[in-house]
Amino acid sequence: MTAQVWNQDSLGLPASYVAQFHVMITDPPYRPWVHEKATSQSVSRGTRHRDLGFDPISDTMRNTIGAWTAHVQRWSIVYSDVETSHLLQEAGERAGSEYIRTMPWVRWSMPNLQGNRPAQGFEHILAFHPPGKKRWNGPGSLVAFTDEPGADDTIVFLEKALRGESKHKTEKPLDQALNLVSYFTDIGESVFDPFSGHATIGLACRLLGRHYVGFEIDPGWASRSQARLSGPFSERDMQRVIRWLETDSEPVSSLTEGPSVERAKRRAQDKENVRNGVFL
Repeated sequence: MTAQVWNQDSLGLPASYVAQFHVMITDPPYRPWVHEKATSQSVSRGTRHRDLGFDPISDTMRNTIGAWTAHVQRWSIVYSDVETSHLLQEAGERAGSEYIRTMPWVRWSMPNLQGNRPAQGFEHILAFHPPGKKRWNGPGSLVAFTDEPGADDTIVFLEKALRGESKHKTEKPLDQALNLVSYFTDIGESVFDPFSGHATIGLACRLLGRHYVGFEIDPGWASRSQARLSGPFSERDMQRVIRWLETDSEPVSSLTEGPSVERAKRRAQDKENVRNGVFL
């Protein structure tokens, strides 16, 4: 499987290039308010503004993402802040794509520091598809991605947000990336990631046997991402992989015959391939 991160701005890519990919999975910048209000907190340094290191999403960027959702062959999975996710939805629909669903990611959030309003405890993951037949590998009972364990009869994904100085400022959990890649792509398909960051989606593709091409405008992160995709796994990444392997979302034996069984078998095969290091 090929995994490559290019250090360039993805916004100028022609539609013909994007059309070669089966699926897009990406985490673009969020609205300016998110950048303005981003903070970090520690005992030694207190509360301070956190520079995310890149510009917020613009109308041009949002419309380009919308156009991409109509050009890729199958799914487009796009992260968004809650308040402006409808603008991405509208951009995709204007381009001729079908907006399918918003999947909430209910995640840990720092308490509101002013104490005068609730904290923002979730983000959106939007799913688009070009007009036509649709197929995925996910569990039919999926209603949200979450940090917290649920009741015995709920589907639970322990995809906790990352913390620490060594990560990208907006890096998403590897176990969540493994789920997204497993659910929305098949072995051997190609994944387009125009906002690569630290290439967590790319690492999931490497593990699961999908081709990956990412674009990252920051040269430092592009270099680190390529090293991450071609080098040995870090201890942190291995912990996430083990965590993902231990989370059985829907055992095949509990299902009757039909499409749900076929989806469950494909998910189970992905996990078996990772356990056996088939694509490493």
